[in-house]
Amino acid sequence: MLKNVVLLLALAAATPVSAAERVFIPFADKGGIDDWRSVNDRTLFLRSRGGQWYRAEMFAPCDGLGFANRIGYKSEPDGSFDDKSSILVEGRECRLQTLVKSDPPPKK
Repeated sequence: MLKNVVLLLALAAATPVSAAERVFIPFADKGGIDDWRSVNDRTLFLRSRGGQWYRAEMFAPCDGLGFANRIGYKSEPDGSFDDKSSILVEGRECRLQTLVKSDPPPKK
């Protein structure tokens, strides 16, 4: 029984997220992201115009993100922002690895 549970958990972790479950911020190219806060060079919190917070993890450390005063968003062709999108920090492009719905970022 325990072996079956472990196997099911392993399969669930290995199952890719379906298109219906993917998280995205609509209209990012038209003001759909109205606030952001960086935690460090890998973690960024974004707030959509509707007030929902999202946590983005970078594919690799994004130099300067932890102290940036401005960032840019490189959205998808349809204008949305998802885990395939990028941010721009001081002219450097940093790719996202994950984007998930989140509580607001921790207070500094």
